[in-house]
Amino acid sequence: MTGKNEQHKIIVNILLETGVFAISDIENRSILSRESIGKILRELIIDDILKKTVKNGSGVKYKLTINNKAVTFLFEHIEQMSIDDFARVWGISVNSAKKYIKNFIDSDIIKKFGTPPKKIVYTYISQKNNSLFLPEQKEIIEKYYVYTTPEGRLLEGIKGFVYWAEHTSGRKDIENLAQEYVSMREKYYNKKSGVLMIDATDKLQYVFGNEVFIEKLFHRDFDALPVFGKTALSQMVRTAKSGRANRVLMRKIVEKIQESADIIISKYNIDCIAFIPPTVARKTQLMTFIAQQLNIPCEKIFFTKVKNLVPVQQKSLKKIEDRMLNAKKTIIVNDAQKYNNILLIDDVTGSGATLNETAKKIITQNIAKKVYALTITGSAKAGVFDVISEA
Repeated sequence: MTGKNEQHKIIVNILLETGVFAISDIENRSILSRESIGKILRELIIDDILKKTVKNGSGVKYKLTINNKAVTFLFEHIEQMSIDDFARVWGISVNSAKKYIKNFIDSDIIKKFGTPPKKIVYTYISQKNNSLFLPEQKEIIEKYYVYTTPEGRLLEGIKGFVYWAEHTSGRKDIENLAQEYVSMREKYYNKKSGVLMIDATDKLQYVFGNEVFIEKLFHRDFDALPVFGKTALSQMVRTAKSGRANRVLMRKIVEKIQESADIIISKYNIDCIAFIPPTVARKTQLMTFIAQQLNIPCEKIFFTKVKNLVPVQQKSLKKIEDRMLNAKKTIIVNDAQKYNNILLIDDVTGSGATLNETAKKIITQNIAKKVYALTITGSAKAGVFDVISEA
């Protein structure tokens, strides 16, 4: 092994084994001369990747510096590291290593996988230069794109886009992907920025024909876009529903839908808000939080859901008939008062079966004359959509 890359790999392996090392440690594993090894080490010192433990003399040893360059150097030759590995290569205690690792995670240099009591490992997040993207691409991606990593962190803008492109898209042409994303947004949002909501009413007739019981159906945003997957708001919802009691994230979701709800209430003279009950029991329910935090100038009511032995989520049912039957059998609509116009609010809507079946019960039981619906996100698969802008 004589190449510089091979010598760097030897140094990384020695760091992982012993932390601090001497030139002799490399000599024992290499056919290079002491002079050649010294040259490589000097280059790494100049690059601020290594540093000497003492200035001169036979007792000179080398250790890894604690900075971004050094971390990048490590992960060029190793896929993942443990907390003990970091403590060893840095020559510090595990507790001290945890503090440095947190800083690198917060700076999106490394990412963590696993939760106790399982083994925790850390891997590297590649950093792409913003110059890869054209000004328009950078503006759109920074403003709208979000990616949720496997461990549940939200990476916004360019960082999230590059992470998704490298780890999920299966493609290497990031520049072309960026332009496709801009074009996709233009197609689905009609070049409008500041979107307040999406009128998806036509989708109901597309799915249910003449059996539609909802006057108007609005989504705050799409659930997902072709190729690029979940939208930023959809990922926020998914993270909020994943069992993590993230109230900061939930408040952001409330802020996103507040203005849309205000417009619907005012325009359609809504006199009651009803919330679709969740299927899966969680310590902190997103819909319960939204009901508590939304500033609504009218009455709020919650419908109930029959608790079966095995809760079945609508998204797990593939056939529209099964979704309609599930909604019909599980949601109970009981209220003694009568209303003119009710607004149903739900988190995510696919086919709209839950909303439509709930609206049918409201109408047939004479609870309200008309039913409107607002969901945080909704499917973009069927129907023609009208994007409602701030302007």
